[in-house]
Amino acid sequence: MSRGRRDAEDLGREQQHRTTIGQARVDQVALNLSHSQAGTSHYANSMAETSHQDEDARSKISTYSYHTDADATKLLQDIDGRTINTLSDQYYLPSDDPEWTRLEKQHIAVVIGLGGLYPAKEEVQAVLKPQEGETKRILDLGCGTGTWAIEMAREYPHAEVIGVDLAPVPMDREAIPANYRFEIDNINVGLAHFHGQFDVIHIRLVGSGLKNFKDRMRDIHSCLKPGGIVLWIDADFDFYSTEKFEYHLPATDDNPGGSWTQRIGSEMRRACLKIGSDLHAMESALDAGLWQDPLIDSETCKIGSLYLPMGTWASHEDPGVAQLLKYVGALMRQDIIEGIKSMVPLLVKVGRSKNEVETWRKKLTEELTELKIHTVARFRLAWGRRIPVPKASSAQQGSVIRERSDSPSKVNYPWLYVYDTEEAALEQVEARNKQKASILPSMTS
Repeated sequence: MSRGRRDAEDLGREQQHRTTIGQARVDQVALNLSHSQAGTSHYANSMAETSHQDEDARSKISTYSYHTDADATKLLQDIDGRTINTLSDQYYLPSDDPEWTRLEKQHIAVVIGLGGLYPAKEEVQAVLKPQEGETKRILDLGCGTGTWAIEMAREYPHAEVIGVDLAPVPMDREAIPANYRFEIDNINVGLAHFHGQFDVIHIRLVGSGLKNFKDRMRDIHSCLKPGGIVLWIDADFDFYSTEKFEYHLPATDDNPGGSWTQRIGSEMRRACLKIGSDLHAMESALDAGLWQDPLIDSETCKIGSLYLPMGTWASHEDPGVAQLLKYVGALMRQDIIEGIKSMVPLLVKVGRSKNEVETWRKKLTEELTELKIHTVARFRLAWGRRIPVPKASSAQQGSVIRERSDSPSKVNYPWLYVYDTEEAALEQVEARNKQKASILPSMTS
């Protein structure tokens, strides 16, 4: 076996091991709730304790502490055989074992692509460098399984890490670091209780569940301390083909040779918009970057595109990189195939039938298994630091076109591209949009 191949497989095993540590156990109790937090209105009330309140009063409460399984019955509901949160009508993906398994595979693929838990490594490390008399704080919004936040708590044991999600997080209590805690919260309700408190804020794949995106972005950025960094990572609901990342039209009755992966992404985008997601605003805001945000220092802004193959078709002249691409491709193929099952409640809610969605799933599975189309998923990245940024802590700025991985395997993932100017960001948007067309059939077809 070649050294490159061993390195790629070692990295995959390492990520799987790190992920497995936080695997599912739903029977949570309150997690690391400090006495001071328990004494505040933001943390003291569980759902059970607020059950006497009317719905209008309840809607104004942002944060809940999760105490017992009795709380879970109020936070979760069964829809079409899947477990869905009760707090947000905009985020309609499940919170159950099959979804958590899918998200763990997705997490491994993204971390391999980034070469670690986060982009902007020098900036994040500078921001989180220990300082006497100051507690570093990390916020993970939409923490999903909690794996990213737990791994950050281990990587930065001197920092306090808070994971926030709409539903209870699956984790083994014995595996939770002492510097980590989890909270139930709905970002759409507002985060004023977090303003000015965090050195690092991580928001990954929650854009489809946000309404009034510009307001939500302003609210989230207000949670940063001066000099703190925000890291946005979200999905592109369009898919691309081959290493050239060319847009492929979706499959329809009029275009049977189109991509079923593209069709599913387009239907998902349409469904999110129909239930109130401000998805278009998220897409345009993150692709344009944070240069025009009045809270963010424009000199610290960058955007990026992380491309992950779907299926084991990708190749590379370096055997280690080729093996890495195939491993990521296998994970992402499983992610999207299982993801369609997770989309059923949402697609049914907007008028699609289960039989119709199952037909799409079979066609997509065939497409990705037989590698009829070489499909690539894109993740959009954007980051920047809140003003004012201390000069001493600013990482060196430079013209970076492709970031290199500093992963222990020494195998560099090749499809991560970073741009450090607003002009370059807009050029990339224009290049991606050249071939795109909206040819989806109507919902009544």
